[in-house]
Amino acid sequence: MRMVPRRRARPRPRAVPAAPSVAAAVVTTAVLAAACSSGGPAAPDSAGAPEQADGISCSYPDSGSPARPVERPASLGVPDVGTLPVTLRTSAGEIGVTLDRASAPCAVHSLASLARQKFYVHTPCHRLTTPPAAVFLLQCGDPTGTGAGGPGYAVQDEPPAGLAPATGAPGKAVYPRGTVALSNHGVPDSGGSQFFLVYRNSPLPPTYSVLGSVDAASLPVLDAIAAAGTDGTSSPGDGRPLKPVLLRSIVLPSG
Repeated sequence: MRMVPRRRARPRPRAVPAAPSVAAAVVTTAVLAAACSSGGPAAPDSAGAPEQADGISCSYPDSGSPARPVERPASLGVPDVGTLPVTLRTSAGEIGVTLDRASAPCAVHSLASLARQKFYVHTPCHRLTTPPAAVFLLQCGDPTGTGAGGPGYAVQDEPPAGLAPATGAPGKAVYPRGTVALSNHGVPDSGGSQFFLVYRNSPLPPTYSVLGSVDAASLPVLDAIAAAGTDGTSSPGDGRPLKPVLLRSIVLPSG
């Protein structure tokens, strides 16, 4: 699933610049659907908390075959306040991330559910963009490593608020260094399991839901991954990391 804008169209997730078999994605128009059916057994949210009586409703419709067997998240009572600290354990080092439920509650709820079901265990980060590409990110979250895999359901769009317009790039906004966002296929409500981490301010269409941010102490890990370079198999500066990066797991708080 392609998630970010890329010079050369890949399987259309237009994710943050998507790489060859590396796809990218993000989000677009927000549609907080009222009371939708999850269409499958509900998976618990972060910290194993059950559905809440309050919160919001999310929509997770079918979107093809899952890369790994997984149950979709509960769609009712989704928490929309507070933060959730998680750790991305990678072969390049640990990356601390703070997820923001208020920013993208449906997407955060989905990521937490997938992490608890071990969907992300031993999955490659399949795309890295570096100069001369116009955006700077590392994309992960596809068990197939092709950029086309996902959980078998889609995540509704939750457009980001407060991003500064990108100078000289009409229709684009600046996703700041340290941003973690959901990739998509370049069409509304097409997010899934893939996400990207921005290691340098990047101009992108404001259609990628912002999941949270990388902790300051972990930014050097991203910088080192970027410094190792990309193979450019998609386009100059856009491809797979020259030094493979494996996402071993996403660790959530216990309790």
